Amino acid sequence: MKLLVTGGSGFIGSNFVRHVLATRPDDTVVNLDKLTYAGNPANLKDVERDPRYAFVHGDICDGKLVRDVARGVDAVINFAAESVVAETFIPIHWGHGIKLATVEEAFETYGRKRGILIGADGVQVVQPDLPLFAMAFRNGMGQWRRITQFTRHWYSGRVVTLQQKWGQITVTPNHCVYDANSQLVAAESNPELLAVRKMNVDRSRHRDYIEIALPEIKATDGRLYAPTAKGGGRPREVYVQQCLKGEPLLALMRVLGAYVAEGNANLNRANGGYQVCIANDDPAYLYEIQNDAELFTNAASSITWRKKPGSHQLTFSSKIIYLLVTTLCGAHSYEKRVPDALFTLVDEYKHAFLDNYLRGDGNTQRYKTVETRRLATNSPRLAAGLGLLLSMLDLDYSLNYPQQRPKRWRPQYAMNIVSTYDARGQRKYSEAEYHGYVYDLTVEDAHNFAAGVGNVVVHNTHVDRSLRAPDEFLRTDVFGVHTLLEAVKDLKIPRLVHISTDEVYGSVERGASREGDPLRPSNPYSASKAGGDLLALAYWHTHRLPVLITRSSNNFGPWQYPEKVIPLFVTNALEDRSLPLYGDGRNVRDWLYVLDNCAAIDLVLRKGQEGEVYNIGGGHEVENIVLTRQILHLLGKPETLIQPVKDRPGHDRRYALDSKKVHQLGWTPRHRFGDALAATVAWYREHEAWWRPLKSGEFRAYYAKQYGQR
Repeated sequence: MKLLVTGGSGFIGSNFVRHVLATRPDDTVVNLDKLTYAGNPANLKDVERDPRYAFVHGDICDGKLVRDVARGVDAVINFAAESVVAETFIPIHWGHGIKLATVEEAFETYGRKRGILIGADGVQVVQPDLPLFAMAFRNGMGQWRRITQFTRHWYSGRVVTLQQKWGQITVTPNHCVYDANSQLVAAESNPELLAVRKMNVDRSRHRDYIEIALPEIKATDGRLYAPTAKGGGRPREVYVQQCLKGEPLLALMRVLGAYVAEGNANLNRANGGYQVCIANDDPAYLYEIQNDAELFTNAASSITWRKKPGSHQLTFSSKIIYLLVTTLCGAHSYEKRVPDALFTLVDEYKHAFLDNYLRGDGNTQRYKTVETRRLATNSPRLAAGLGLLLSMLDLDYSLNYPQQRPKRWRPQYAMNIVSTYDARGQRKYSEAEYHGYVYDLTVEDAHNFAAGVGNVVVHNTHVDRSLRAPDEFLRTDVFGVHTLLEAVKDLKIPRLVHISTDEVYGSVERGASREGDPLRPSNPYSASKAGGDLLALAYWHTHRLPVLITRSSNNFGPWQYPEKVIPLFVTNALEDRSLPLYGDGRNVRDWLYVLDNCAAIDLVLRKGQEGEVYNIGGGHEVENIVLTRQILHLLGKPETLIQPVKDRPGHDRRYALDSKKVHQLGWTPRHRFGDALAATVAWYREHEAWWRPLKSGEFRAYYAKQYGQR
């Protein structure tokens, strides 16, 4: 028999492929898998050289591909089932400070402070438990709302970038953003973006002074001295004032504005020399900057005159000035930034920085009665920071993205400070492959947060994967099933076994679910699986398509992706990390060893009656808290590792299956639960090299590179 197994690189699928190859010497297997989420080619590495096995990388929603690989097969067994990117900038408010950070930086910063939990769904969670705020869109303006948690999970696949006059954002295709009408839509639809322009700014809390802190330098008598060449001994006499206010602070902001616009900082490693240069075509402007610097430092400087078209240069050959500008504003053009301290200074200092930035890197364009000030940068961090600064100053702006540049050049952002908007504007859309973590925020009293260049309003979507991205589940579990059914019908394939789950029956207070019971799914994942079941049965009734359905209870065993409860708890315990247990831990599940499930599916494939549903239950019900204690006992770990976490939405209390129909075919579980659990724990203990890279994400990046580009 020639079998097409869809989703065969996942947990149950890979065990089924291995079962068939080991027990059916005359069978051949084609494995069609998209390799997203838990699809892992390492699961079947030991059978790659078997001439009876073939792997095809692809999506079951691709009708042409499915027909190509399904041609000539005797049966189809369907196991297939299915945010902002790391460098996305978000404004964060804490205490009296405001800073701009990538979502990855924020996650890791507060993860170090508060620890990182790995939920039972594999999502990494950081709960700041601090007065930490994100910018949310409410009542037509940006308002600070408390961040209750950061989340991230590994993602390999397409991301989409939307570039518009309102801003730029890069997200996963299914991630939701808000359109110009404040409607929630998928980013892939390329809507006209909603962005924060007006902010609720509490200026009463803004400061009129700054205290400068530089790495590895301590203040002496209110001054920060440059260290000696050897890093010790008597400090040199070159310094900057540590605390500034009034005219010296205005002078510092003017100098920093000029540096960010047209400055560079260099360290000559050959001779240990430091240089900070600010260029401009107007020498009078450079003399102003030189005089400003004298109000907060005694560092010497010089002005070099150059013939046009070159620019004149103001140069500081001073380590303390180098440390000052690079610490506050970055070193290279592509990493320049608005100093974080500026966001909580009174507006006078913000204008001093912005005006000098515009004098260095801006120009004014006039058209009839409209005047536009324009600035440009190739630093996305600076573009995002300038957008935040302009909104805090009640200045409207739009963006455009110059494209006629050599490909090796970094992307450029042009910002226009405007009094009136041009209603026209291009909406640019692009796609790229991405392999890394994607992130989300949970924001108190808001379902959105501002992110990216221009403070684009995106949806905060964290709960479980199916709640975050139900459209992906629907795509795989319903549209993917439809594609397979059409291929089976057109190619007249003798059998299709559709693999489902006990979750479609919903929670069962007492007794056990039978195949004819109504379906009552309670979360998007189980609802999408139920939709696939009903569609398959509809094809049986309408077209007499040779469809069979199996619904199994919770599987466990080797090769299970470590987001599921048993491998997650085993591997966490092996690392002496906490075991996040949902709610009170009294939820009940019926556990089935994966090899027993594979034997049942194989039996249904060969002896089951077309158009029938077969429940496959393990016959061993156990509360989650009891299961957790059993795992810790097998590993010799303390129960203090158990950490209760907030219950997830739609978490069913109990599942149980009546499996009489499959027993009548001649199947019964061959493995006792206690023995199978001990064998599973031992397998994960012995296969650390398999699961550790999956938890770190490194291996997912590797296999995405190997398989994702085909």
